[in-house]
Amino acid sequence: MIILIIILTPGLVFAEEYLIKISFSEFKLFLFDSEGQELLSFPVALPKITPKNLPIKGKVVRIEKNPYWFPTLLTRKAYLRKKKIELPKMIGPGDSRNAMGMAKIIVLFETPEVNQAIRIHGTNDKDSIGKRISRGCYRLYNEDILTLIDSIKNKPTRVILD
Repeated sequence: MIILIIILTPGLVFAEEYLIKISFSEFKLFLFDSEGQELLSFPVALPKITPKNLPIKGKVVRIEKNPYWFPTLLTRKAYLRKKKIELPKMIGPGDSRNAMGMAKIIVLFETPEVNQAIRIHGTNDKDSIGKRISRGCYRLYNEDILTLIDSIKNKPTRVILD
């Protein structure tokens, strides 16, 4: 098993800064370069509840391939109630129950009123894309999250929820 963890150190500049914009109205994630040129776009699954006070700004602080998933107590209870599946506290890479899919991006927000750390991640539930379905994360198809992280690795990347 290979686990890749990339930590982007604040102030350490490898290349131009990128911008990830997640559009709630379009159910899309866009990647822009420092000139504002759109490089990529992907359909995305959104949280059930739209954050207040959009736009919200943040930055990518870590990228992980083959991530572990640590479902919260509320998530474990919801799975048991809705799907009759009892989840463990930790689910490893490659497990079909792992909601993180093949990779995750950890975003830290600067806005005090919002959840400070969220995930943009792959999913094993392809039918969730294009829907308001998550408890706070943003889901992409597994192949799309891998393309995205290959594009932004080693580059400072800002995030805007809009």
